[in-house]
Amino acid sequence: MSALTRRSVLSALTGTMVSGAEKTVRSPNVLLVISDQLHHQAIASAGNATVQTPNIDSLARDGVRFENALCPTPFCSPTRASLMTGLYPHQHGITKNLSRNSAGLDPDLPTTEQALLDAGYVARQFGKWHLGQKTRVPSYAQDPELSYRDYFRSIGQRMPQPPAGPTSRVGRPIYSTEAVRSANARYDGDGPPNSWIGRTDVPPEHTEEAWIADRAIEALRMLSGKPFFITVSFPAPHALWAINEPYYSLHPRQEIRLPANRHSVQDVDRSTAAWRFGQLLGDEGMREYLGVYYGMVSMMDANLGRILDELRLSGEEDNTLVVFTSDHGDMQGGHGMYGKTAYSMYEETTRVPLLLRWPGRVPSGKTIKTQAGSCDVSPTILDYLGLPVPAKLAGQSLRGFIDGEEKLDRPIFAERDRGAAGETAGGHFQRLIRTHEWKYSYHSRGDSQIYHLAADPGETKNLIREPSARGAVQHMHAELVRWMQETNDPRVEDIPEA
Repeated sequence: MSALTRRSVLSALTGTMVSGAEKTVRSPNVLLVISDQLHHQAIASAGNATVQTPNIDSLARDGVRFENALCPTPFCSPTRASLMTGLYPHQHGITKNLSRNSAGLDPDLPTTEQALLDAGYVARQFGKWHLGQKTRVPSYAQDPELSYRDYFRSIGQRMPQPPAGPTSRVGRPIYSTEAVRSANARYDGDGPPNSWIGRTDVPPEHTEEAWIADRAIEALRMLSGKPFFITVSFPAPHALWAINEPYYSLHPRQEIRLPANRHSVQDVDRSTAAWRFGQLLGDEGMREYLGVYYGMVSMMDANLGRILDELRLSGEEDNTLVVFTSDHGDMQGGHGMYGKTAYSMYEETTRVPLLLRWPGRVPSGKTIKTQAGSCDVSPTILDYLGLPVPAKLAGQSLRGFIDGEEKLDRPIFAERDRGAAGETAGGHFQRLIRTHEWKYSYHSRGDSQIYHLAADPGETKNLIREPSARGAVQHMHAELVRWMQETNDPRVEDIPEA
């Protein structure tokens, strides 16, 4: 297959989108919900016996759950762009996180939103954006980012002035346990980002998640009778890890189990803040971290429930495809780390939850083992809504796996560009291929990894130098190179063919 230029991809996609959109008159609604940094098993329906997520679980009970979904890169901005475009980061051009002042997503790139807008839909997005200048994207030209901080500033004046000490994004104090305070005091680096973990006094009805849910509910009421595509992007459970009552005390710390692989880590990860601070937290601090994290998940889940309730009350529940996912995962104590800043592309950060519900159209209570990716979300939405799926998308519709037979031999891929913050080129890189049996991560600087997931799901033994894995390495590497060639990955020139 000949490599395509980025401009030819844009041209091909644009032509396909417009021709299909002209034929669409009326389609069902879409509600896309994105949680930030949600571990794929930090929901009860995925087997977590501790966390309380009744509303996410209702989506799994009444719809389908993909238990092997992968984000295209464990960064916020690139994955969010992939969810919109169905393209991998090296195709849409956003390979690292963007600053608020960045130009952001290429306005010439076709998106799911634009396809639906052309088909007569109203597109709205609430919550975290993280893709540069929002109104630069044609489908959101009249939908600017709203400011939660401005809102909280207006109501925060009525709250007592906080004491000196660590504060949350909106300036309210964070009350931490001794284990967390001690870990911060002993950390000898420049400071791990977002390392404050604890309880906050922000009232539940004034959290950012509640504010986002309020905006979404308002939109559902205003758009009654009109076809809509609403994206709700909750910041939780991303750092800062600070949660209010009753969620702070919802998950007793003594009942939280630490992961079995917490003492297994690759040497390349020992210099990261994720591992170094994780070690300082110790078992007690890590349980506190998980307790706060789970509280944030439950708080987010409660606000998701408010939106789902409004969808039902509006009479649109049966006419709406709901998709729930996350942009990437979280280490959750795996390999001794917290947060997401691991060097290795572990399961904890690359796997994400993915659930779909559409009463009468999507099967109920079905768990799907076929591997899926964030790039598959856009073509899946287009397929279910009767719009043609552009042939040049990197992802594919998941509808066939949902309605028909699974494809357990389908590989899935991920990538990560390395280098200094703000670099758009250069630096080393990682490319990953995952099957049900094996996971191979090529690292351009020489510290590649392969894990036999079927026998070692916790990724505790890197077999890259083991003779027994030589055949698997050769096969996985060849498949990885093939994928890079087919998707016009510019890094393919820097990877050996064998």
